[in-house]
Amino acid sequence: MIRAGMHVNMIDDASIDHDGGILEYSRRKHMTIQAWSPFNYGLFAGMYINDPKYPELNKKLAELGEKYGVSKNAIATAWILRHPAHVQVLLGTMNPEHIKDSASGADVNLTKQEWYDLYFAAGNDLP
Repeated sequence: MIRAGMHVNMIDDASIDHDGGILEYSRRKHMTIQAWSPFNYGLFAGMYINDPKYPELNKKLAELGEKYGVSKNAIATAWILRHPAHVQVLLGTMNPEHIKDSASGADVNLTKQEWYDLYFAAGNDLP
């Protein structure tokens, strides 16, 4: 959803809008989007965090977590909250510790550069 917005008006695969422009529409109409199970990839594939398929992303999450004194989950939450669409994070867990851990990301103010560093570490690019 975010990647398509970054590649708007391009002719590469990343520019294909699979979501009908809902992120941009919601921003224009001051509507809030909720991110359900935001740390997962694919329908049932797993979580990005601590997955060996995403070493660069996890390295950057750990680096920023150390800088801000929080976990990788908290940094992932901070990344979502930093988006200008003001996305709400819905954590898909019944574990109170996981909720507290991830929610601590609400107190982390990533810089724009850190936000983009995570975006790139996840394998994304800019046109």
